[in-house]
Amino acid sequence: MGLSAGTVTLLFTDIEGSIRLWEADREAMAEASAGYSRMVREQVEAPGGHVFTAVGEAFRAVFADPSAALAAAVAVQRAAGGQRWPPGLPVRVRVAVHAGICVQRDGDYVGPVVNRAARLLAAGHGGQVLVSGAARELLADRLPGGVGLEDLGEHRLRDLGRAERVFQVTGPGLAGGFGPLRSLEDPALRHNLPSQPTGFVGRAGELAELRSLVAGGRRLVTITGPGGIGKSRLAVQAAAEALDGAGDGVWLAELAPVADPDLVAGTVAAVLGVREEPGRPVLDTLADAVGDRYLMVVLDNAEHVLGAAAKLADAIMRSCPRAYLLVTSREPLGISGEHVFRVPPLPVPPAGLAEPGQLAAFESVQLFTEHAAMHRQGFAVDDANAAAVAAVCVRLDGIPLALELAAARLGSLSVTEISSRLDQRFRLLTGGSRTALPRHQTLRALIDWSYDLLNPEEQVVLDRLSVFAGGWTLAAAEAVTARDGTEEWDVLDRLAALVGKSLIQADETGGSTRYRLLETVRHYAAERLAMRASPELEDTRAAHRDHYLDLVETAELHLRGWDEAVWLDRLQAEFDNIRAALAFSIADPGSAEPGLRLAAGLQWFCNMRGHGGEVLEALTVLLERPDARVPTRARARALTASCHLRDRFGDDSPISSLASEALRIARGLADAAVTADALAQICWSSYEHGDLPAALAQVDEAVELARATGDPRLVADLLGQRAVFVAEAGDLDAALADQEEALTLSRAAGDNYRLAITLTNLGVDELAAGERQAARAHLQEANMLADDFRYPNLSSGLRENMGFVDLVDADPRSARRLFLDSLEIARITGVKSSYIRGALLGLALAAGADGDPAIAATLHGIADEHAGRTFAGLEVGLRDGDHARLRARLGDAAFEAAYARGRTLSQADAITLATAAAGPDPGPAPAVTVPVAGQAAADGSAGLLSEREQEIVALVAGGATDAQIAGQLYLSVNTVRSHLERIRDKTGARRRAELVRYALQADINPVTPPT
Repeated sequence: MGLSAGTVTLLFTDIEGSIRLWEADREAMAEASAGYSRMVREQVEAPGGHVFTAVGEAFRAVFADPSAALAAAVAVQRAAGGQRWPPGLPVRVRVAVHAGICVQRDGDYVGPVVNRAARLLAAGHGGQVLVSGAARELLADRLPGGVGLEDLGEHRLRDLGRAERVFQVTGPGLAGGFGPLRSLEDPALRHNLPSQPTGFVGRAGELAELRSLVAGGRRLVTITGPGGIGKSRLAVQAAAEALDGAGDGVWLAELAPVADPDLVAGTVAAVLGVREEPGRPVLDTLADAVGDRYLMVVLDNAEHVLGAAAKLADAIMRSCPRAYLLVTSREPLGISGEHVFRVPPLPVPPAGLAEPGQLAAFESVQLFTEHAAMHRQGFAVDDANAAAVAAVCVRLDGIPLALELAAARLGSLSVTEISSRLDQRFRLLTGGSRTALPRHQTLRALIDWSYDLLNPEEQVVLDRLSVFAGGWTLAAAEAVTARDGTEEWDVLDRLAALVGKSLIQADETGGSTRYRLLETVRHYAAERLAMRASPELEDTRAAHRDHYLDLVETAELHLRGWDEAVWLDRLQAEFDNIRAALAFSIADPGSAEPGLRLAAGLQWFCNMRGHGGEVLEALTVLLERPDARVPTRARARALTASCHLRDRFGDDSPISSLASEALRIARGLADAAVTADALAQICWSSYEHGDLPAALAQVDEAVELARATGDPRLVADLLGQRAVFVAEAGDLDAALADQEEALTLSRAAGDNYRLAITLTNLGVDELAAGERQAARAHLQEANMLADDFRYPNLSSGLRENMGFVDLVDADPRSARRLFLDSLEIARITGVKSSYIRGALLGLALAAGADGDPAIAATLHGIADEHAGRTFAGLEVGLRDGDHARLRARLGDAAFEAAYARGRTLSQADAITLATAAAGPDPGPAPAVTVPVAGQAAADGSAGLLSEREQEIVALVAGGATDAQIAGQLYLSVNTVRSHLERIRDKTGARRRAELVRYALQADINPVTPPT
């Protein structure tokens, strides 16, 4: 049977998890596969379908009649449900039905419709029949009797193209109650991959090779090729297909907007939710945060920051054994372990081929045709235009971006006219030296051609738009480009014209449109802008900076208010542009003031969403400019903003001097708000450095100044600060009164950030006062706010404080989970080390309550070593009491030995010890006295541990299971168990917790097993 032409309906089916089933029982699966194959062919062929591809258990069939295809799909699933499969083999069949115009090649179907059907099948579950929206439209009212279609909504499939409306077939004999589809909306698939305006065309071979490289253990793959070749789209598609719900997901870091190589590590850290750690290189913090997490990161457009990208990739490869990197760049990174994957152009037709059916098999023609149809309704390759289409694809060397730009001209030119114009424009490419020119020059020539077709007004707008980084809104375009003859009402028309000519991309998200330039086009337009008469470039960059300064200052008024989330999201979406505006402000010879205002206005955004390190760095440079030293309000606010950011993200030693200067300026200007803020920073710095009397001496004045401003946010801040000071001084009643007033003000103003902080501090004070139930309620409310409004910098401290409530409530197991959670959040977000000191102490206290006293003493040593500043009053009381109890249980000498040992260990060791010591034991065993390091068991029957036995004890202390030990040391599990028996005989330690204690006493460092 020949393949049908025109619109057809496809039926794809397979057995879910067939590879796993083959591995589990080859004999039973061979029997099941044979029965399945017979069943599928019978049910497909009975209503007139044709199986055109069968590979293993994956069958692809075609139908001229969509109703017949649906009937066959239902029949396949019902037959599968009634089939007697081999016992113990969970055979679950998936079926998907899709429709469209398919491309025929060598007895097979290829092209976007086939690809989408495959992705639809991959989204389904065993036992499920899915129907696409396209197939549903063809079915209309022609459903078989008793069969229905349940609308599952729109879903983004793995080709990252437009969302597809998906329906589930229902009816007698068909199962229901399935989980979420395995689409990109599935919450189990963690990623930030963007949707694409069109489906993924071709590149099946390249995708297969990339999958093979990653599956084969190639952890660093650099995808190289000339500009416009499709490196980014291929990398994102490969990443989408790697999503399987395991590990920590797939994450795209777009480096194109990053102009400063020093910001590469920070950009990747921001994508992964890793916060900067003060006093430490971001790259080190990032490598530690990734650790042994199983994830993939795509570094896109790395060529302009190649050295920094290479440094980052090398660090990740060396420190993160389960991390994978896909890098796109015009040249390789040039580091050890890199696999270079060169992307070729799309295949083009051979010279002289002009038969439409044969041309359709070439991926360059498929891409051109798909984009052409977006600009000329109903476009298709036919006898009249086939030769011209082939010529366009050949002369543009199959470069995807060039083909897209050429297709965009179909709004005003025919394919034949496009082809002939290419002949005229690329005269050098038609002679004998054509192949000698680099392809990027071909792309530049094409952009030249596209640019020349613009009218002068459109050229001006395009050039000015090149100052944007990472995209823009219509309002932003109007603010930046509307001047010197270009009015605001002209901008929309010119944007629309540029979108129509594929020089600008328009993406709709959440009902609003965001525009962007392809990177190659942006570089081209930036060069054109720089060639224009001065001061065009400077004026455009200044207009860009002023627009984002206005956005930041407007947003600042709304942060910590009712519509805060909207403004935080806007600032996050525009941060690439804000970063570019900061860079211009630093270099702007005109005035430092706009830059000071811009950086200072980002203070609360940084506290809530990050980027504090780079904003602080820009602010520091701006404050040092000679023209920034004038004692203005802008400088005073910038100084106090620097104090805020330093307290959370940087070196806090200059805070006192910076705040003092701000205070002098603010008093001279009689500015109550800035004066109060500066006083607050001086007081907090005094408190943090142990001078409580100094903090108390000035905080009352700060509170009164804040009240004079009438700003409820500032008043609540100062009341909350004073409450901390007076609570530390022992006046809990005064502290509670201040906290209650701050709560009232924050709730009335919709200030959820201060509300969460105040609830936390109130809970801490209530715990110190013995009001555990009230403390728990307030901390839980604060934790809910931090989670709901995405304040990750608050979450670590909240988990810690909730852990102390559980400790006081005699629930050390729950407390331990919270302390470990607190440390994990701190590790991922990179909060300052002083914020995690309480969690380390909490782990020690939990071990002292329900664990081995020697391990508890060791954990106390770790906590004290990493405490940084002094513990708070409640913490000191708990710590000192636990020290006394442990000394009584262990004796002074044993306590001091374990404690001293702890002071040599790291925070990671604390987590390992606490986790291992709290793990389940193999069963009840008699109590034993574990010998100290260097001694044999009490009966003297065993000597010291061998080197192999010490390795095993180190892994046990690190929390490894028997199977993990076997895998790490290349032993069988039985051999590991034999070693453990001998170790227990030698040490007298029968339980795992006792082996952990022995490891500490014997100076055997814990080793965390790979996961």
